Order: sequence, then structure tokens, then C-alpha cells
Amino acid sequence: MGRNKKSNVIEIKNNVIEIRNIRKDFDQQTVLENVSLSVRENEVVVIIGPSGSGKSTLLRCINKLEKIDDGKILIDQEDIYRKDINNNAIREQAVMVFQHFNLFANLTVKKNITLGPEKLQGLSQQESDELSETLLQRVGLLDKKDAYPENLSGGQKQRIAIARALAMKPKVILFDEPTSALDPEMVGEVLSVMKETVKGGMTAVIVTHEMNFAKEVADRIIFMDQGKIVAEIAPENLDASHENQRISSFLQKIV
Repeated sequence: MGRNKKSNVIEIKNNVIEIRNIRKDFDQQTVLENVSLSVRENEVVVIIGPSGSGKSTLLRCINKLEKIDDGKILIDQEDIYRKDINNNAIREQAVMVFQHFNLFANLTVKKNITLGPEKLQGLSQQESDELSETLLQRVGLLDKKDAYPENLSGGQKQRIAIARALAMKPKVILFDEPTSALDPEMVGEVLSVMKETVKGGMTAVIVTHEMNFAKEVADRIIFMDQGKIVAEIAPENLDASHENQRISSFLQKIV
């Protein structure tokens, strides 16, 4: 089941992300076609599908690492492709956690976490020190604050990357297959930190092949194939006997 909890109070949430009929082409090949998706505040949307289906490209379009060729993307009701928009401001609101960590090799763990808040949000030294310690405790790596990335395991690097993303206090966090580059024994520690992150009320869009994790954390699961959203799946219905033959075939290979 997903992480929704029953309540007697009906709470209307705003859409943090609105994707409207976007298209993305690479070298005259369409990799995203007529894709529309809304993500509500505090919602966790997991995107699954075969390699090459456009999942990672969709995430990269949300924070403008890739530019769409048609359609609209809004974050907090603001068109992020408006000509006068500041791309860095967009990336502060929609922060990406990458497959390969993308930490700065020449900076300590602490500095990797605090660089963005100091440069972009004007945090003082004391504020950034307190922030880094809080987040490092949260991901279980306070003892590594003065270490450099080369001295960390893959799982530790990814946990630091999550802490760095959270340091920006973003509207939404985008996870692009964050465990795909890890040795199997390190996957669990990263998924555990991700679970705690989204349980705290974070809006998140997650691309992953970890189906048990998807069922546990997702409010909705989106299946993509050949650059299109094919279906929306309730977490409790994510199994290899799905009525859609393409989805069933995919799940049989990985569940």
C-alpha cells in the first residue's frame, strides 16, 4: 500500500508540479510525447518503466537540465520555461538526486551540503554549520562531515547527495534511479534514508526499479513506455498479473 493515512478531514492540496502535454526531441527522435502529469503537495509519485522509456528525461525537464520542445511545465503555478525565469531559482525548488551522486570531489562532505545554501540563499556560517549537522545526523553520517567523497562508499555518497538536496529546502525532490549505481549491499541504506525523507511530508518524484520500495512509499505509480505515460497504477496493484500486457511483461522481469 502507499503511504496515505486515513483521516476524517478532507485536505485539498495544491499541485506543486503541473506538466502539460510536453514533447522532447533528441536528434529528430521524440523521447517524450504528449506527457501530462500533476503532482500534489506532499505527494510521492513513483515512475517506472523499461530503460529508454523517457523516465529520466522527464525528471531532467522538470528542473531544466533538458529543455522541452513543446508544452508547459509549472512549479507552484509558475511557468518554468518563461523567458525571464531564473534557472538556478528553478533548481532550488526542484532539486535532483542523481544516479552517480554528482558530489564535488574537492569539497568535504560538510561543504558539499552547505555550498548551495550559502551561495544561493545567503546562510551565515553558523546557520550552515547547524544545517549540515542536522542533515548529517538525519542520514546517519555526522562522523563523515570532514571526509572527502573519495573516502566514502557509494551508499554513503548517495546519502550525502540526499542531505545536500534537502539543504536547499526544495518544493520537490527528484530522485533519478538513486540506487542503480550502487552495489546490492548498499541499496538498503539509501532506500531507508529515502523512506524517512518522504515520510516527513516531502513532495517527491522518484524514478526507480525497486518495486517493493515503490509499493511502500508511493501515493501513485506511473508506468512509462516509449516516451508516453501508459498507465497509472495503485501501489497495491503493482504485481506481475496486471491486466495491461505491457506492464505485466515488464513486472514479470523485475518483481
